[in-house]
Amino acid sequence: MRWFFLCLSISFLAGCATYKQDIDAGLSLAKEGEWKKAEDKLEGVLDNSQDKLLYYMEIGALAQNQGDYERSNTLLEQAERLSDTFFQENFSNRSWALLSNPRQSDYRGSGMERIYISYLKSMNYLALAEQEKNTAKKRQLNDAAVVEVRRIDIKLNEIRAQNPSYQDLNAKENQAFYMKALSWLGNFYTGGRDTDKFLYRDDAWARYMEGLQYEINSEYDDARISYQKAANLYEDGYAKQYDLPSTTAERAWLDTIRMMQKGGFSQSEIQQKIKDKLSPDMQETLKQYHTGDAELVILEHQGFIPDKSEMTLLLFSDPRAYSLVLEPLHGGGTTQTNDSFRWFTMVYADINPLNLIANYKAGGAWGTFSGIFTKRVILGRPVWQQLSAANVDKLLAQQPIRVTVPYYRRFTLDQHQPRLKTNGPAMTDTSHSLRMTSLADIAFQEQLAQAQRDIYEGLTRELLRSWLTYQLTANVKDESASLILNLIGQVAVFASSAADTRNWLTLPAQVRLTREPLPPGEYAPDYNVNQKQFSLGKINLEANKIKLWNLRNPY
Repeated sequence: MRWFFLCLSISFLAGCATYKQDIDAGLSLAKEGEWKKAEDKLEGVLDNSQDKLLYYMEIGALAQNQGDYERSNTLLEQAERLSDTFFQENFSNRSWALLSNPRQSDYRGSGMERIYISYLKSMNYLALAEQEKNTAKKRQLNDAAVVEVRRIDIKLNEIRAQNPSYQDLNAKENQAFYMKALSWLGNFYTGGRDTDKFLYRDDAWARYMEGLQYEINSEYDDARISYQKAANLYEDGYAKQYDLPSTTAERAWLDTIRMMQKGGFSQSEIQQKIKDKLSPDMQETLKQYHTGDAELVILEHQGFIPDKSEMTLLLFSDPRAYSLVLEPLHGGGTTQTNDSFRWFTMVYADINPLNLIANYKAGGAWGTFSGIFTKRVILGRPVWQQLSAANVDKLLAQQPIRVTVPYYRRFTLDQHQPRLKTNGPAMTDTSHSLRMTSLADIAFQEQLAQAQRDIYEGLTRELLRSWLTYQLTANVKDESASLILNLIGQVAVFASSAADTRNWLTLPAQVRLTREPLPPGEYAPDYNVNQKQFSLGKINLEANKIKLWNLRNPY
């Protein structure tokens, strides 16, 4: 039994190394725009029962990038079903992951990933509708795209119902001091940090896309409602939370006003909204829209969402304070080490009063200061006595236990301003692009929000695995053999400690929007950004119609 456990740990270690290498190889191909080669590489590494959801999401996104929209939708529909299936946790699956490795559990996806399954499906239907010549079938495909945005609406409403809104957060900021103090004191076991601020509570860009697709389908009142929801979200906190330009809200209000014009609102209502919501520059943009114009809309899906890394922590015991202490493993001055240490101090370091007091008791004034570099888990005397009865204190006295948690390294988003050249009856050279969302920042903050759960799950898992190894070897009667087996077992457990670093890596880092009203006619648009040029080819813009260019920029 003990040999089986040791071999199992070593095999997990080798498997994780191979997984990471293959994922990185596939992602590198995708970053060069080699979509088919990237798909071939990722297919092999993700084709297993635990990664089925990831498989369908990654391969579905890559199929869309290749222009294979029907296959992409088939794959993403499978992802849709699995994401709902995994919403309820499987107890046996989680138990096995607790005893072995978190990558052995089924990947369940995040709230954002569930939204963007439907988002990509809607884009596929729009692309298929664009290719369709039959009017009835084109209408059906556009209707199917609208069905997907309605799914987005349902999913966002589910997420919103479970999390505090921006209005709730604003109310908390404005509440009386004593209420703030009570809330702060209630955050002891979340590290004294208000994780509500980092939650994915709604998606202004997804709401905006709902409006755009309703507009494409000539459902102007539904479009107005969706654009207005997006505008309110950008204003209330979405733009601030994800570091977006303040003009994102204005852009959404501009499109809300356009839908009011098409929906028969009174001129006084429209003028009041223009006065209240649009700056002089945005008012000039609104004036560029004329009756009978066409519109070219470019969605630049740029870059890739960052991948997660593993941070190593060492777990020690502190019997004097009846607590466990976690400390990041120092590995020199490399960029990755510095990033992991910054993440630790930002997310885990002891800053709440209870931990500061415990650190002071354990080490005086220096102990209090050193808490900046550690995380203390205060168990209390009764729990510590139970651990001692199970010999966990002896286990921790022999050597530290390795605990690994996921984190994001620092990343930067491309800040180059795109330029659009229309090359047609109305020659234009504009740079009106707006960064409307940052999926990279959403993923980063989702990880921040669940960081405390990650560290406690990792601590529990590694304590349990080390204790089982200790118990198995402690029953060996030969003292020398027991010591050797225990050493081998603890080294294997130490080496095989791993965090769950999976996420949907082929999603874009950010989305930039360009909208250009143009007279009907034939055009050949070029889109230039960061010394890269993308061409749509010859297109015919029809009066009162929107031409959507879904541009996937891997660079």
